[in-house]
Amino acid sequence: MRRHSQIGVLVFLGGVFLARMGLAAESVVQRPEYTIGVEDVLDINVWKTSDVTTKVWVRPDGRITVPLVGEVQAEGRTVQQLSDALTEGLKEYFTDPVVTVTLAETNSFTVYLLGRVGTPGVMKLRSPKTFLQVLSMAGGFQEFADTGSIVVMRQGPGGTESIRVDVEKMIKKATDLDFMLRPGDVIVVP
Repeated sequence: MRRHSQIGVLVFLGGVFLARMGLAAESVVQRPEYTIGVEDVLDINVWKTSDVTTKVWVRPDGRITVPLVGEVQAEGRTVQQLSDALTEGLKEYFTDPVVTVTLAETNSFTVYLLGRVGTPGVMKLRSPKTFLQVLSMAGGFQEFADTGSIVVMRQGPGGTESIRVDVEKMIKKATDLDFMLRPGDVIVVP
């Protein structure tokens, strides 16, 4: 019985340590599964069928062209969803086709930085990043940046929305107020 209580104390102390270090299970950010976007490059491999195996670029209309299958919507799908769609399309020509889709280049996750940041301009990201991560990658603020008037401009179904960002508050409570950027977001630092 004493051994069980010692283990319980160790588990409790371990949880307290992780919580103080900001590593508690509930603080781990769950990133959404990557969805294919315009300008991404995909390797499509059909097992034992080199005639259909190809490398494709996702066009501005979000579609790709695959031998035998033709036009396929790629934008907005996960790699697995696209693989499943191609497998279905190839069943007309092959018995049990095995299709593997690999993301060769991520080019669709682009954000833009304007104004008084270390490196303004276009930033192509390899994976989703938070506002503070992108700001850090851009070299932070330039001298005289108006950190109280930062805006993130985001395209939505109803047009462009402006999101005011309180950086000072965000830095004090980074885990609570920092947010994931979306492809096409424009960060304006006056």
